Amino acid sequence: MILCLLEFSYSDSYKNDIYRYVVMFKFGQIAFDVILSHVIRDKLLIAPLLVLIQMSEILVTIGARDFVEFTLSFLVKISLIVVQRLFIYPFIHTILTLLPRWNLLARHSFGRKALTRKEKKQREARWKKVNENIELQTEGVEPLVDSITIYSVEKTGGILLPFMCLFLMLLYRETEIAMNYNINQHELLYYGTFAFYMIIWTCIVDTFVLSSQEVLYGWRVYDYLSYTRWRFSNRENRWNLLGKFDESLSYSFQSIDLLCFSSQYYFILALLTLGFGSNIFAITICLRRKYNFLADPVFPIIAFVVILCCEVVTVLCKYLANTSVPAICWRGIWQVSRVQSTMDDMIAAKLAVGEGRQEDLEQERQELLALNSETFRHNFVEKNRPWILQHLVELITPRTLQGVGADERPLADYLRGVYSNLMNTSTATKCAGDRSDISSDSSDDEFEKRRRWDRNPLEGNQVTIAKVWLNKARKRGIFTKAVMPSIERRKEDHCSACSRTLGSCKVLHAGLARNGKYDSYAIDGLIKEFEQKYSSHESDPTLWKAFFREKAQFMTICNICLDQIEQQKLHKVVRHVGAGRLTRPGDISSDDESDEEEAFFFEPIAVPRSSKAGAMMSKWLQACRQRLGGEFPRNGSQHSTEQYLNTLRVRKLGKSKTVLKDDPVTGWGSVSTSLEGKKIMTKW
Repeated sequence: MILCLLEFSYSDSYKNDIYRYVVMFKFGQIAFDVILSHVIRDKLLIAPLLVLIQMSEILVTIGARDFVEFTLSFLVKISLIVVQRLFIYPFIHTILTLLPRWNLLARHSFGRKALTRKEKKQREARWKKVNENIELQTEGVEPLVDSITIYSVEKTGGILLPFMCLFLMLLYRETEIAMNYNINQHELLYYGTFAFYMIIWTCIVDTFVLSSQEVLYGWRVYDYLSYTRWRFSNRENRWNLLGKFDESLSYSFQSIDLLCFSSQYYFILALLTLGFGSNIFAITICLRRKYNFLADPVFPIIAFVVILCCEVVTVLCKYLANTSVPAICWRGIWQVSRVQSTMDDMIAAKLAVGEGRQEDLEQERQELLALNSETFRHNFVEKNRPWILQHLVELITPRTLQGVGADERPLADYLRGVYSNLMNTSTATKCAGDRSDISSDSSDDEFEKRRRWDRNPLEGNQVTIAKVWLNKARKRGIFTKAVMPSIERRKEDHCSACSRTLGSCKVLHAGLARNGKYDSYAIDGLIKEFEQKYSSHESDPTLWKAFFREKAQFMTICNICLDQIEQQKLHKVVRHVGAGRLTRPGDISSDDESDEEEAFFFEPIAVPRSSKAGAMMSKWLQACRQRLGGEFPRNGSQHSTEQYLNTLRVRKLGKSKTVLKDDPVTGWGSVSTSLEGKKIMTKW
């Protein structure tokens, strides 16, 4: 295809209408990129071919009638590249992302209308899966990686163009490419110089394009490139492609993301592109000289000599890459820095040696001071607490558990205390934006009491209760985290309650509503409805997101309205005993009714009348009887009591449900707990 493009660029038709063909070639390159991406499905394999096409498109502009027309056509091509990166490629990516949804809608519209229940469930499952894939591709980092890949392809092609002009000068009479463009050997120097100076100018244009992409699409280009630079400098393998792929990305971008857009990535692009370009020049020379290398009897010897030279060069390059020469500070190419010390030691060593510029040294001094400050360390633990807790188990092995902690206790107890301290880190800190006139719910005394809680392992029914509460809390945390991006996307530019904008308030919060009113606990109601519709053990994030999008009510509220809601909660009217309406028959459920989803049964508790709890319950009983009026015991009370006891007896004998999948329990049983345990249960 490149050879056909070169041969066509020699014609007068191309010279007379060069601007139209430049535009056509650019759209042809976009179509070729989309087709190759669909067929090969690996951007790293496609990138060298795109670099070759990019470089060839710029090279054939030499076929313009004069140098002025060449410069104008080059500027037209740069303008097309800017439009392509800002609008065309994001538009194509959006269409390809939404295409499965449109295809599914077309099949539903023109397909069979009467469906069975099973087919309807399968259709709903396919629809949910397609929508989730679209959401992942839209919210993920794939569009950003695709954009940076296009930038790297164009930048590599622009950098290699002066070298291709140099090859044309060296092989002027052999290739006859410049001769067909009516350009002599000395004029090629001007074209190569122009291409060299355009590298700096295109870098400035790329800076504006990348900044515009951040503004238009919200891509955090600088943060991603900083992250890739850190990953490459802290890689485990010398050749980064031998590392582990990030399976959270699409398969097409895993290889490129693994190379981190590093020097290894650009080395691959430059090496393969120069190889393809030299092959094109070789075929062009054969065509111009009418040379058939297959008919040459010396061709096997030439091929053997070339392969031998390549092997010698390969061995020499490997030797130079692995040889360390301390006299010239050469440690080999792409050596992995084995960090054996802390970050403080690394920065202090840099400061002592005096590496880098003065600005970098000053920044490193400030970083060293920040790392040594207690404020920074507390903030680090607070912000990265989930990650620390998640990876804490990776540092624990059976051998290390046999040791002793820093406080001379067994290491297991010491780690349990560290885990408890990490969990309670944020309870004693005050968040930014908290009002000074509203005190925190947890004081320093309560925090100290929690620190003195008994950390002995729980046993029996206490473990069961703790696991149930822990599973529910984890489920709430996972479900809330899964839908937080959806909630933030529904954030409006004004308060839904008072229509205030950011100019009239400090901050706007995106949250959930219930019955048209903001409710910070609406997520609990949605989780309860989700469990009622599916199962209390259902925890599929995809199914939960689909249910959330269907049932959730969103609302944007300002900090002023939020403070008013909190004040109303503090001053809400408390209903005293007996101040409400009379109890109606429908308010009392039958003891015979059983919930199929109920997973736990509580044993009856015998309370002595002489105890404090018995005296309190007797007082409640007398108050209820006085309010109801009449004589007690009522007619039929003995029959109801016997029926209730019989129901408890049947439950106890016929229970077969389990509390947890990994801990089958037939019932709660009696629970004896200490004062600290009661405080924990009361707080939960």
